Amino acid sequence: MTLPVQLPPPSPALTIHETAARIRRTAERARTDMTRNSEYWTTGWAAGVTNAIGGDTGELAALFPPETALEIADWLDTVASAATRHGVPLPPLALALVCAATT
Repeated sequence: MTLPVQLPPPSPALTIHETAARIRRTAERARTDMTRNSEYWTTGWAAGVTNAIGGDTGELAALFPPETALEIADWLDTVASAATRHGVPLPPLALALVCAATT
């Protein structure tokens, strides 16, 4: 009987790259949806999010369009690569985004 292989836990940099990929996929899908329904999204993005979610939570979600999410994903990849290549410490914000995206 062969025992299952146990791999070490992923490095923090890898989890940051994975989080960036998840954010990027979600942002690309949202951008595609917004392109298909351009009339609604150009006039009702913030109102739609606010009405669907409501209150301050809806306002916060409406402030982050796909382009902003893609910029965040790019930044996450940059800091994760720097940590791996040069031993640069991972910023607390990057680690917080991993926690937010995986819980």
